[in-house]
Amino acid sequence: MQFRKVIHISGVLIPAFAVVDFPGRNLTVGLLVFGLAVYLFLEAAKPKINPSILSLVYRDNEIKAFAVEPLSYIISVLSLLSLSFFIDEKLCFAAIAVLAAGDGVAGVIGRRYGRHRLFFNKDKSWEGSTSGFIAAVLAGLFYAGPIAIVGAAFGMLAGAVNRHDNIAVPFAALISMAMVQWLAFMI
Repeated sequence: MQFRKVIHISGVLIPAFAVVDFPGRNLTVGLLVFGLAVYLFLEAAKPKINPSILSLVYRDNEIKAFAVEPLSYIISVLSLLSLSFFIDEKLCFAAIAVLAAGDGVAGVIGRRYGRHRLFFNKDKSWEGSTSGFIAAVLAGLFYAGPIAIVGAAFGMLAGAVNRHDNIAVPFAALISMAMVQWLAFMI
């Protein structure tokens, strides 16, 4: 498994850091901003770094061009953590977990074992999407309880139909969970 995927999946721990006294949410946001600065520095320094080292964290097509996917991942997680100051933090944390665990595991399993392509997206597989859904549910349950099942379903669906999954997955998860929470409140 590429080190890049280890980083992606380990993002499931970011909300855990945000809820404990140290580092706490403010420092976790600060650390993510620092991570964003490191990423931007790495992007600027790419021409001077050996491609074999870059291949640890970059896909082949990202080594010579600007890598948008890692940037969108950091921005999504940073946005969700920031939103957690204003809306239900459990939903924001579960959305991060859906992105980190669900999308990360779907990519790993889909590339390795994906044999049956989705009829609506030939780049994705049933094996990857199903394993991503299971991982998203398990990670999301930890942060938000059963409502995370809805977030996992809509997050993985968004990842299956959208090319920019690092943005689509967590925000589809967040919006769907917020809507279910609102509907439950109205009933």
